[in-house]
Amino acid sequence: MAQMHPLLARQPIFDRNMGVVAYELLYRASLDNHAAVTDGNTASTQVLLNAFTELSVEKVVGQHRAFINFTGDLMDARLPFDTSQLVVEVLESEAIDSNLLHRLKTLRENGFAIALDDFEITEESEPLLAYADIVKLDVLALSEQQLVTHIQQLKNLGIQVLAEKIETFEMLEQCKAMGCDMFQGYFLERPAIIEGHRLNESKQAVLQLLAKLNEANVAFTDVEEIISRDPVLSFKLLRLVNSAAFGLPRTIESLRQALTLLGLKIIKNWIGLLAMAKLGDKPAELSAQALTRAKLCELMAAQTRPESQCDTFFTAGLLSMLDAFMDSPLESVLAEIQLSEELKAALLDYSGEEGNFLRTVIHYEHGEWNAIDWDYLKTKDLDPGSLSTLYLQTLCWVDETQRAIQAEVQTLPIKP
Repeated sequence: MAQMHPLLARQPIFDRNMGVVAYELLYRASLDNHAAVTDGNTASTQVLLNAFTELSVEKVVGQHRAFINFTGDLMDARLPFDTSQLVVEVLESEAIDSNLLHRLKTLRENGFAIALDDFEITEESEPLLAYADIVKLDVLALSEQQLVTHIQQLKNLGIQVLAEKIETFEMLEQCKAMGCDMFQGYFLERPAIIEGHRLNESKQAVLQLLAKLNEANVAFTDVEEIISRDPVLSFKLLRLVNSAAFGLPRTIESLRQALTLLGLKIIKNWIGLLAMAKLGDKPAELSAQALTRAKLCELMAAQTRPESQCDTFFTAGLLSMLDAFMDSPLESVLAEIQLSEELKAALLDYSGEEGNFLRTVIHYEHGEWNAIDWDYLKTKDLDPGSLSTLYLQTLCWVDETQRAIQAEVQTLPIKP
């Protein structure tokens, strides 16, 4: 059975009628249900990536808003996600200076809602209120008189007040009577851990992309080539572009289509987030095998059709080994991404032209010559000799590709 990992925890936020209006999404690296954060950038970025790419934000928070802790570095990032559901939660540990105020101003201009966590009004902190939509008050840290004073001042400014760390029924009723708008705490509900399959991208591919995307005149084809070398990046990109956040009227099945629709700016932001997280590496042999399947499927299709019509064949080969990357049945993996029924059928049942070619490639790599439908391949201008030639071309391409990746990564200013 595939191993499940804690991806994040969520704690509901309630309104005055005790209806859920939002969730705070929290970093969790274990089932102990406490944060154990040693690097705020990594923790916050991992929560974002897990909510939007490992899972889907619709599954995590539904139509509600998601409160996520933002470090200063993360405030500077340009997020490739729909921001309408995100509430930027500014931690009390952030230094209050002109840089932070500028960041908050920019976030507001970009449509984010801003919440100030564990807030206490002082001469130093008061300038933050000009950018706040919500202020979270720690009911355990403030006296009753401080709570009354804070709530009155905040309400006069039109700022919503969220009472956090509610631990008893009496606390809840008291905060309601004082005029608080929202409530959060262990008395209402503890954070619930959400588990899932964690899928790691190649650190080399991410760093190489990051460097390429920061070049002055980056070529679209170079970006496509780098992403197409990594099965996990390709899978996540397709899942991202087909998510509800983009609301596209049709399913996108090829990297070229996805890149064209998203644009290099969004891709750059997404890769930047991946680079901020501490990524794991996948075995080079596994990636090489997936690349071999993808390229051979593409070359076989190119025998009888224009190269521009071979994208889905490459995709089929590339995604065919996701079960090995995720240690989970391919059917359950593909349930996490929107693909056409035809492409899913090709991957699961080897139906259609993509499926027939994929099955041929798998038989070929296993040396199962008698299982190959040579009569079918003959109709596609393929025979044992031509298939052998294409396979050798594929192996050379995979070898050159992996050498190029290694050589370019070694020249990057960022260490893998």
